[in-house]
Amino acid sequence: MRLPLRAVALVAAFLATAAFAQDWEALRNQAEQDPQALARLQQAAGSGHAEAAFFLGTLYAPPICKAERTVPKSWEQALHWYRIASDLGVAKADFDLGLAYEKGLGVRKNPALARYYYRRLMTQAAREVGVPADRAEALGTGEAYSRDAVTGRPPGRE
Repeated sequence: MRLPLRAVALVAAFLATAAFAQDWEALRNQAEQDPQALARLQQAAGSGHAEAAFFLGTLYAPPICKAERTVPKSWEQALHWYRIASDLGVAKADFDLGLAYEKGLGVRKNPALARYYYRRLMTQAAREVGVPADRAEALGTGEAYSRDAVTGRPPGRE
């Protein structure tokens, strides 16, 4: 059975992306104890690498129970890096921001902002699986929204 070249390329790209993400997660885990690894993660995040920014945010997030020795737990710092990662297209950061605004984790509860970030998450997921963003109900949200509805600045961000 021969696979079309495009299908092979898509599978290879997906596997490479997953492996690359694991490298950033491994660096994050190393940064829990190693100041040099923390410096590399901070440098990558500060240079605009989306996954590095997300994983740096997880390093600061208070509810993640790890034995970090290199950074103090700080919602302010965690949300700062999640926002950067979200703006760079990391769906996991959109989820964490939605959860923060839904539950009031480090910010005042804000249902409008929670919905905004959850919708961005769904739009990103729709793009990743090839579903048109304006048909996100196919992924179970029950509502359709345009791509424009989830781009730009979020409503009333603190």
